[in-house]
Amino acid sequence: MKKIKSIKKLLIVGVMLSVGSAALVGLNSHPVAAKPLPPLPVATTKDFNKLQKLSKKPGAHYIKARKWYASFVPGDNVEAYRYLKSHKRTGTKSDPGVDDWDIFVGAGTIAGKRYFISNIENKDGKTKYMIPAEYCHVPYGYKFKKGHATVHDYLGSLANAWNGYTELDNEYGRAFTEENVIYSNKEDATFTVTLKEDGQTRGKHKGFWIGLTPIKFRVDGTDTYENYYPLYNYVPNGELVVSYIKTEDLNQFKRATVKYDHIGTITKSHKFKPAHKKLDM
Repeated sequence: MKKIKSIKKLLIVGVMLSVGSAALVGLNSHPVAAKPLPPLPVATTKDFNKLQKLSKKPGAHYIKARKWYASFVPGDNVEAYRYLKSHKRTGTKSDPGVDDWDIFVGAGTIAGKRYFISNIENKDGKTKYMIPAEYCHVPYGYKFKKGHATVHDYLGSLANAWNGYTELDNEYGRAFTEENVIYSNKEDATFTVTLKEDGQTRGKHKGFWIGLTPIKFRVDGTDTYENYYPLYNYVPNGELVVSYIKTEDLNQFKRATVKYDHIGTITKSHKFKPAHKKLDM
């Protein structure tokens, strides 16, 4: 067993603990609906792009359609959501993958930042939340080019995430970070990307999901900032664990149609085809 498995196992455990009892009901600690929600369609790339466009407009703007949106948060254990009214963080932890679905009802630029607006029909149906629009992009599907060079991936932690390094127990995936921090200068947080360890190896559509846009990180313990793409490590149960690759290494990949079980397929032309057209929560 490679060391990548032992480190990422810790992150997977953290992901599963964060979603816990509210699996497949969006935000993990939000109130559950008093009445069961009817089956709703699952959003596609077109729906995500519509809200991305709407998020550029000043103020909060709403849409009528109600759909379940898959989570593509580009990190693990992230306190990504804030209350729309107070702008305070909710304290919930978000992760990408099959357990973090949400219903987005609008978007807009609020306090100078672009957000998607969420409102799962909870007990009062009135409380709304917001998540940065930059966390709501459909990734691309990729596969390695023939004869590609070695690509490394690194552990990192987004701002307001409990995914950083703790010296006390010498572990990653536990400490809170106030900014984006990458551990690319740490040997025990550096791995080699392989299809077997990080991607989908079964079926016709093998490969990786890699984020749409690079993220700026501070290299841990330094004043140096670098850009990295999020790599959504495939896990058979539909959970996703995120590591990061350097932007220059993206040229070792080419676009491909890639299927991640229980979530869906992202085509070479960047169309997200959900595993289920409707979800009954």
